[in-house]
This record gives sequence, structure tokens and C-alpha cells, in this order.
Amino acid sequence: MEEGRIEVLGEPALHGLFLNSHVSRRDHVAVYLIRNFSQDRLPEANHEIIACGFFDANTLPAETTQGTRLRIAEVLESRQPISTWR
Repeated sequence: MEEGRIEVLGEPALHGLFLNSHVSRRDHVAVYLIRNFSQDRLPEANHEIIACGFFDANTLPAETTQGTRLRIAEVLESRQPISTWR
């Protein structure tokens, strides 16, 4: 179980490994698609997670980052991933 209290029940699929040069020259973000999972409860807020939830892709919270929006669009629209986070 990871920090979002998500338990992976199926095989994860690597969507991509992305350079996030806006954080550092060496920061990389790995994105996996998890289609079969369970969540026993929402995680409590901490220094990494302020809030969490599931949202329709067309009504993401305003503060959703450009990099996150790009990854969601790549998956939902079957786009080829780019190599950088944003």
C-alpha cells in the first residue's frame, strides 16, 4: 500500500519516465497506469498530500499542474508521451 492508501490488485503498466527539470536536472517522475486497485480509506493530510480524490478529466481542480494534465491527456487520448514532465 502506498501513501494514497491505494492497494494495487492488478499488474501496473509503466506509462513513462519523465524528466522534471523544473525541480532539478536529475528529477524524474515515473507514471504507472493502475486499472485494478482498492482504497480502504482516504489518506490523512500530511506534508506531501494536502487532499486527494477522483475527478472527471474535464473537471480537474484548478491547481492541477500542467504536467499532470499532460499525462492524463496522453492516457485518455492515446497520445504518445513526451519525454519531459511538462
